[in-house]
Amino acid sequence: MKNYYALAVLLFVLQYINGQTNIVTYAGNNGRETFYDVMQLSDGTFLVSGYASDLNWINNTVPKTQLTYTAAIPNAQGTNKFGFILQLSQDMQTILNVVHFPQGAVEDIRFMKTNSLPYTQTGELFISCNTSDSVANGGGYIIAKLNHNFISGLPTACTWIRTVQAQTGPKEYHPWDVTSNGEVYYISGEAYGYNWSAVYCLNTNGQLKVVPNWRTHWLTNGSEWKGTPASANPLGGIAAVAYSGIVLKIWGRCDLRSWTNTDYNAIISDGNGGTKKGKWPLDVLFNSPCDPNNPTAVSPGYTGYAAAAGSPVYGGESICVDKRTNELYIGLNFKSVLPGGQPDFEPAVIAMDATGNLKWWSRLYHEITPSGNTVNSSPDQYIDALAIDYTNNKLVVGARCHGNNSENFWEGNTINSNPSAFGFQNNFTGGNGNIHISWLGKLNLNNGMLTNATFMAELAEGTGSLGTPHTDPNLDGWPNPNSGWPNVNTTRMAKNGLKVASNGDVCVLGIGRRTITTANAYQKMIKPSQGKSAWNSFVRVYDSQFHVPKYSSLIVGQWNTTTETGGDNTEIFGVYKTNLGVVCVGRQKANSINVAIGNNLPVTNVTPWGSSTPSGESAILVYYQASNLMDSNDFLNQPLFTKNDSQNNISIYPNPSKGIFIIQTSEKINKIKITSFIGQTIFEKTIDDEIYNNFIDISHHPKGVYFISITDSLQKTTTQKIVIQ
Repeated sequence: MKNYYALAVLLFVLQYINGQTNIVTYAGNNGRETFYDVMQLSDGTFLVSGYASDLNWINNTVPKTQLTYTAAIPNAQGTNKFGFILQLSQDMQTILNVVHFPQGAVEDIRFMKTNSLPYTQTGELFISCNTSDSVANGGGYIIAKLNHNFISGLPTACTWIRTVQAQTGPKEYHPWDVTSNGEVYYISGEAYGYNWSAVYCLNTNGQLKVVPNWRTHWLTNGSEWKGTPASANPLGGIAAVAYSGIVLKIWGRCDLRSWTNTDYNAIISDGNGGTKKGKWPLDVLFNSPCDPNNPTAVSPGYTGYAAAAGSPVYGGESICVDKRTNELYIGLNFKSVLPGGQPDFEPAVIAMDATGNLKWWSRLYHEITPSGNTVNSSPDQYIDALAIDYTNNKLVVGARCHGNNSENFWEGNTINSNPSAFGFQNNFTGGNGNIHISWLGKLNLNNGMLTNATFMAELAEGTGSLGTPHTDPNLDGWPNPNSGWPNVNTTRMAKNGLKVASNGDVCVLGIGRRTITTANAYQKMIKPSQGKSAWNSFVRVYDSQFHVPKYSSLIVGQWNTTTETGGDNTEIFGVYKTNLGVVCVGRQKANSINVAIGNNLPVTNVTPWGSSTPSGESAILVYYQASNLMDSNDFLNQPLFTKNDSQNNISIYPNPSKGIFIIQTSEKINKIKITSFIGQTIFEKTIDDEIYNNFIDISHHPKGVYFISITDSLQKTTTQKIVIQ
């Protein structure tokens, strides 16, 4: 009997796996359309945001709701686009709703975020949108809270809107995130300029708020006070404080610098076996602490780095919030000058508790090596993205370096806290110097200690020294990056595009050249012996320790492998990990007269609302599925129901499925009942024999979310959610 059931389970699982469906589709018409962000709601439907010249490509039967708002939006120099959100059915075949701003009100809807943990009941919905106006008029981007989240109801209005004056880095990256209680941290201003940049916090009503242990506070009388906590302000105490900020500027400021000799001279761990001097990340540029009442900025600091004279403003580009604790993580860069006078850029990751106290900071490379040598790191280095790995309590950092030297981002196999660690690509290899390549690392949330790392640098066209094939069969015969010393080429990840799966796997979007793809990829890169590569967009899912890519696929036009033409024509901006694979959105680029560039994507299972060919600048949606990406936890973890757990080790799989489910339990089952999302009973069965494994076929029912209640011989009932895809 056991062998029979084991075989049956295998057959059903294989049937399910073979039934997986990739989707690659265009969207739009003869205007310009781009998809920017994607997320899945806890009811299984998807949201896709972006912009379009018009909405005529969406069927007239689809409900369209125009958002109302009361705040002024600075978009006077806009291009008359619609910023929109599509709600797609769980199988992506149907557009259920369109929510949009009035034409010309915003340039797009760039990011969507909620105040809930990933893969739990969807919380409140927040968005950011690009605006086009002069900086003096507040141009940059807006952050808004919607009045509904598509589950509680259809959004019809912005509850509040915050205008964010921004240009260069902050405008390109949209650095903001939401706390569990609906407050928002964000960065405004510019990067590497003369004027202004700062971190602020909004309360639940979208108003600037006080953060007690930040060090700059603006008072109700219009003056400014520097100190902590905010309640210690001598001009009226906490009642006199209007709001707080972290000023990302050197001139006349002391934020992110030590205020005492003790803090300035502190020798602390760098998080990877070495040390660094200074409690705060900007101490490295200066020869003394900073007195907030009489700010000075005399360079160089202890490693020989000096502040860049013409760039007093730092580049704040990433914000991330741990929604369990509401602790804040900031990624920024600052322009510096090497001891020999050459320009440079240095990164910093900063962790603060919910009250604004500094927890730790990381440079991501050694300043004082484990052997005691004080060093510089001459490649320009930047933070491109931050995300939380909730399962493993890690901060995931996406970073980038311009060039290479003996001291660069930490290597994947030289990790002090984990000597046996290794990354898929431990080093920056080869001799190409004037290129940008990416790096991924994981730091402990509580202390910033490095635990895992890998470079992400795809192969240069025509390189040798490739090394031996990787032993993992899913790497499809591609060389192990750690066995040779090939030249690599520029590889850049999407801005603030990192996503983390429920098990800690890391999803990243990138642009590369001869990109390594996996055997299970939908669109593969050809091997060097098969022809020439082309620049391409790609999506990659690394395992939680960065040992190997579990999935790596291109998203690019089918280029000519002799002439290299036809590729380098897509931009992919948003990614989301589901229980079956990864969803990615972006666009195929067009020229100035809106003619699509390059060759078409290899489309498959084009959606009824989509198109098999681009028409000018066209939005792209892909849903890549693979058996090793299947994880039922990458859906709703928090139940929508009260669970009476009978402790009988019930297992239901595959879930989601095409409608055939296998039930395994250690106790005898007496009754099975399945109800729809609205409570209608669709299946009911009483079991009188001793079968402990049961096969349920409800594949004739519509796709969607259902609830299965299993009653055991002790008359205890367990209810779980199942999904028909």
